[in-house]
Amino acid sequence: MTPLSSFPDAAAASTRRAWLKRFLAASMTLVAAPPGQAAFEWKIVTRDGRDHVTLRDIQRFYSFPRLQRDGRNAWLKSATMVVKISVNAEDIYINNVKFCLCFPTYEQGGDILISRMDLAKLLDPIIRPTKIGNTVNFDTVVLDAGHGGHDSGAVGRFGAEKVYTLDTVFRLQKALQAQGLKTLLTRSTDVFLSLGERVAIANRTSRSIFVSVHFNSYSSSAIGLETFALAPQGTANSYDDLKNSDFRNRRGNARDSENIALATAVHANALYKLRSVDRGVKRDRFSVISGIEKPGILVEGGFVSNALEGARIHRPEFRQSLADAIAGGIRNYRSAILRRNAASGTGTTLSG
Repeated sequence: MTPLSSFPDAAAASTRRAWLKRFLAASMTLVAAPPGQAAFEWKIVTRDGRDHVTLRDIQRFYSFPRLQRDGRNAWLKSATMVVKISVNAEDIYINNVKFCLCFPTYEQGGDILISRMDLAKLLDPIIRPTKIGNTVNFDTVVLDAGHGGHDSGAVGRFGAEKVYTLDTVFRLQKALQAQGLKTLLTRSTDVFLSLGERVAIANRTSRSIFVSVHFNSYSSSAIGLETFALAPQGTANSYDDLKNSDFRNRRGNARDSENIALATAVHANALYKLRSVDRGVKRDRFSVISGIEKPGILVEGGFVSNALEGARIHRPEFRQSLADAIAGGIRNYRSAILRRNAASGTGTTLSG
């Protein structure tokens, strides 16, 4: 097939629209009615060549008892979940946790519309993770301490990222082993590994998920926690412009639903435990999560470039709390998988 990057701009735009229609027709099966229930008739609204669904349909499909609207903001509410959606927004909040949307929302006919891509690749796996199909039954976590060797990563006034990531991963390893999980470290010393080598380690480790630990650097005022899952095929990296290369499938896209579910579990638990500023669950195409064939995420535990947060990261007790929080999120994600397998009749034991 001719790669999209080879098309002139006008032709590429037309090809992108055609590809999206085919792709989303298939992805809509992710939000089909469960077996034994009548098929749900989604109202599809097309704008700028992109399909959208209405907030009212989302309320009905997922049986939210309440839909509340106040100006540009709306809330879907149930006993266990509150989803806040705003007009012309790039973000959505689920139980007060921030998620970056693939495409902005908009208003039409008095209803808020969200892209069909965000429904299939974000909302559905988060609202009902036990419905994710073909989940990886894992008993091993591959832990990747970012940077190492001559690559120091971000350097703050208190220390280097490569030191903090390795120490955090050691602590995370102990926390996961206490849960009965096996662990494998991509590096256990101050050594440089290429991104390809890290990916290869993950891909040859059976029954595993992958967690890469990093710390951030930007302006001196930047602060907070962010967690990355791989951007779905046909979507831009968070807050970036859509490029032709974004339509190329990555190996990690086979695990889109698991990726976002894992990112959600880890990010939400870390926010709760650490009381960090929420920078959101975001999407990107970092090499270490693009090339892996297992569910994987990248966690940015804070900014070494910020004086206050850099001092916090430098304290061993914070890195221990971060490790415990990530481990707790992994436990929550694993519990959802086991519930899903029990409900589908595949049992709760970890199989190959």
